[in-house]
Amino acid sequence: MRPEFTAGIIRSYIEHGMMNLPKPVKLWTSGALFRYDRPQAGRYRQFNQLDWEIIGSDQPALDAEVISLCSHLLSDIGLEIMTQVNSIGCPVCRKDYKELLINYLESKANKLCIDCKRRKDVNPLRALDCKEDKCSQVAVSAPQSVDHLCEECRVHFKSLLEYLDELDLPYTINPRLVRGLDYYTKTVFEIWSGSEDGRKSSLGGGGRYDGLVKAIGGEATPAIGFGLGVERLIIEMKRVQAKPYRAPRPKVFLAQLGDLAKKKSLRLFSELEKNGVLVAESFGRGGLKSQLRVANKLGVEMTLILGQKEALDGTVIIKNMASGEQETVSSEKLVDLVKKKLKTDNVVTYHDKS
Repeated sequence: MRPEFTAGIIRSYIEHGMMNLPKPVKLWTSGALFRYDRPQAGRYRQFNQLDWEIIGSDQPALDAEVISLCSHLLSDIGLEIMTQVNSIGCPVCRKDYKELLINYLESKANKLCIDCKRRKDVNPLRALDCKEDKCSQVAVSAPQSVDHLCEECRVHFKSLLEYLDELDLPYTINPRLVRGLDYYTKTVFEIWSGSEDGRKSSLGGGGRYDGLVKAIGGEATPAIGFGLGVERLIIEMKRVQAKPYRAPRPKVFLAQLGDLAKKKSLRLFSELEKNGVLVAESFGRGGLKSQLRVANKLGVEMTLILGQKEALDGTVIIKNMASGEQETVSSEKLVDLVKKKLKTDNVVTYHDKS
């Protein structure tokens, strides 16, 4: 009985030659899973999960995209949510961190529960998210992984937080947020919802697992994904009387070139969304031609192009996809101009899954 989707999806990715597809490869699935651990409130032995994966890119912009997608899926159905993020590093820096953590847990062994006494030697990171009160108290003063990252992981996490700031996506850094499997690296996150009695409930989460493809037998390939528990979503949706979902269609495509432009385009994407503009994107693609092919495939009316020059000048190029005409406009006036051109004020944002 399968406990999670990610390993099976990666196995299928390898067996069906999806590594030959243009990267990043974006996949999703849903279905029943089974839990071994003792079920908590809103959790069952057999449960259903929605799962998204992005395979083939190590860019922190994709981490931000995944977190943003997960957050917007939940907020769009009317849930009050909060986002927690952390970085657990890579095998290089995690080795020293785990030794430091084991030494700390050894010094507090008499205050740990039976499970964590076993975990401290086998999988010490799991002791940080134990729900037992005495273990939680021990975890408060435990060494934090973000303080022991190597340079690569530190830069990656810093870039992720900058992207989230550009998106105006509220988040908190939770040093106790970990993953129990060794193939997880760098970014981990969870989305939580508050309940009426003040308690918090985890609706889902995910993380980067750059070591899994190679571990299963493929070539070293970075990837990130997340899953949402359906039963917990239903409980929350009933509690807040969530609005029904309507499938959207894109009318605008957002293309970007270069690191600075990518950061600015994330903010622009968020501003367009907040103003109800139907917009598609493909942050993982590099070249303009490949992004325009996606725009043509989607049949959008216009493409917004943001390059390094435009990012520095505070401008955006608007390309009419039917006539091919282009005009350069100020970023400050862009949203109103796009809405005027589309002649609509009430549209839902669309996220490209190609």
